[in-house]
Amino acid sequence: MLLLHDQRPNYVTILSVIRAVGALNREEMTGVVHAFAFKLGVGSEVSIVTALLGLYSLHNDMIMVWQSFYGAEVKDLVLWSALVNACMKNGKFADALNVFRDMQVSGFEPNYVSILSILPACADLGVLPLGKQIHGFCIVRGLYTVTNIQNSLMDMYAKCGVFECSIKFFDRLRNMDLISWNTMICGSMENGYPKEALSFFHKMLKSGFQPDKTTIRSAITACSQAEEVKFGYGLHCYSIKSRLEGSVSVGTALCKMYADFGDIVSSRIVFDCLPRKDMIAWSAMISVYAQTGHSFLAFELFSQMQSANEEPNEVTLVSLLQACSSMKSQEFGKVIHGNVTRNGYSSNVFITSALIDLYCKFGQLAQGEVLFNSLPYKDIISWSSMINGYGINGFGDKALETFSKMLDTGLKPNGVVFTSVLSACSHCGLEDEGWKWFNHMKEHFGIIPALSHYSCMVDLLSRAGKIEEAFRFINEMPLQPDATIWGALLAGCKTVKGYVGIAEFAAERLLTLDPDNTSYYVILSNIYADHIAGLSLEMNKEGILEILLVSAQDIRNPNFIGKPCYYVIAHCGKQEVRSKTVSGEHKKAVWNEKLVLRFPFSDLENMAHLKLRIMDTSTFSKDGNFIGETRIHLGGVITEGTDKGFIELKPARYKVVLEDDRYKGEIKIGLKFKKLGDVQPTMRECVNLVHEKKSLRSMVKTIASLWLCQRWKFFFLRKKPNPVDVKKQS
Repeated sequence: MLLLHDQRPNYVTILSVIRAVGALNREEMTGVVHAFAFKLGVGSEVSIVTALLGLYSLHNDMIMVWQSFYGAEVKDLVLWSALVNACMKNGKFADALNVFRDMQVSGFEPNYVSILSILPACADLGVLPLGKQIHGFCIVRGLYTVTNIQNSLMDMYAKCGVFECSIKFFDRLRNMDLISWNTMICGSMENGYPKEALSFFHKMLKSGFQPDKTTIRSAITACSQAEEVKFGYGLHCYSIKSRLEGSVSVGTALCKMYADFGDIVSSRIVFDCLPRKDMIAWSAMISVYAQTGHSFLAFELFSQMQSANEEPNEVTLVSLLQACSSMKSQEFGKVIHGNVTRNGYSSNVFITSALIDLYCKFGQLAQGEVLFNSLPYKDIISWSSMINGYGINGFGDKALETFSKMLDTGLKPNGVVFTSVLSACSHCGLEDEGWKWFNHMKEHFGIIPALSHYSCMVDLLSRAGKIEEAFRFINEMPLQPDATIWGALLAGCKTVKGYVGIAEFAAERLLTLDPDNTSYYVILSNIYADHIAGLSLEMNKEGILEILLVSAQDIRNPNFIGKPCYYVIAHCGKQEVRSKTVSGEHKKAVWNEKLVLRFPFSDLENMAHLKLRIMDTSTFSKDGNFIGETRIHLGGVITEGTDKGFIELKPARYKVVLEDDRYKGEIKIGLKFKKLGDVQPTMRECVNLVHEKKSLRSMVKTIASLWLCQRWKFFFLRKKPNPVDVKKQS
């Protein structure tokens, strides 16, 4: 109307128009107003530039923000503060700090607005020294008593990890407001103190403050972290009473809380009751389904979201990729990949890392490498995804090589990266490398091993067949083992035979931690069945005992007539074998002959001794043809031979003892124990063995099923009444 009446607007009118465009969020009008301001000759006025700078920052156009700033003829404190604020709104925290320093170099002293703008940058970047300098500046300039600045200082100290300073600030506050309480509740959760956050919430209610949506949402999140179920139910009731349950932020927090408590149905009910659902609410519910294994429900909800004309964000797409991985659907994964490309997220590091992980789990390592190499910037998550991808596909050397390249870039690995490295070593059997990096975590990088790292090491030792070493490793852990660690040990006992006792102990711990998981019973029953079936097969093996006869000395019987002819009879269990007859003098008889005894393993208990008896057939003696015998203990020989497959002893001298103990002599022999292969059973024996194994498995599984029945468990585990207590009651 003003232009239609040929009236020339001044810079005040242009300022009003700029504010109106910002209030209406008319992004397409921003450039028009800017051009019109230049046409009128007021485009370089500091007030106009300040307003345009705020308008461009509202639309996330930082290029025009910088152009507007440098196009100003005069730069005052308000313009500098507006630029700091624009950088903060667009997440350019480092740029905000640089602008704040340049402002002081240019001779402008920070004011109330610029300090409130820069303190969040110190908090998000963790620049504690600069935050302390600003704190000191506020004390010197008398701004320390302003409540908003005090709240920002408390938030800065909490986000920098110095929560004790935040508590000191809070205790000294004279004029605390609702933002002060919200700052302490959020700071408690960020520093890992969810119960303290709930305590602050309780104190806030006692102080007479009415919580807002931010307070309720933070308290609900604290209930999830502290696992305070009843407190969470109370907050839900309070939100309904306060008419805040329709808030998207509160409803989303309630959905996540019920999901953390394992109540997916209630989580969906809260979601459906939301009068208005934004992208955050849709993404939160899809994430709940994906993380709890309900992949089909996640895709069904995604379809409903598209019907509601909501475009997915990066959180939604990552959750859907996680659902594809859980349901092992490569087709759905390719569909989501196409959606990522259409929505312009191809260069997003977060989503690309999820795609790398997905393709590697599907065995398409080449596609994962293409995506990894296409990233213009690789963060910790992308490196970790690629390392883990090499590991699960059996390329342990490439995983370690990729880890070395990451270290060369200057990135400092975190606990997640070390989990991927140790997992790769476990999958590929790289025991030495696994121990190396497990020890380097704390020594060189200052990372204290978590349960995930201990779980990888237990899995590494179990896969290597070192069950006893893995069991000792668990017992020496400084942390309490969880179900993942005991599960890795139990899986190792199933793969490596002969550790039934350790398997029973691991299963007992697993059932204590997760009593409703029936898979542990099945694994343990299979271990029992395999162990007994292995014993049955072991009984069908056979071995041989080889006796090398060398010579005998001083075995002459004084009561003989003629030239002696010696031979040896070897007795072992039920087996007996005779050597060839050898003629010799009474001083020495030489055989150099090998005697062989065959026997099944089932006769091991009858093979405690080997008895060698020297006989003489050609001489006449008052003792008949018996000259002497010796006994050799075979316990150690057979036991060691069973473990190693065979054992061979060099010829050794054994004393010959006659029955009447009158004649002494020595015999020199050598022993060799060999473990042969399986005895080929008959067809009937094979059928019987298969039936016995099947019946054994079914019997053990039946017992496990009965144990799972609550009535049977109650019957066996109920406490028997004490006779003394019965008498007292009577």
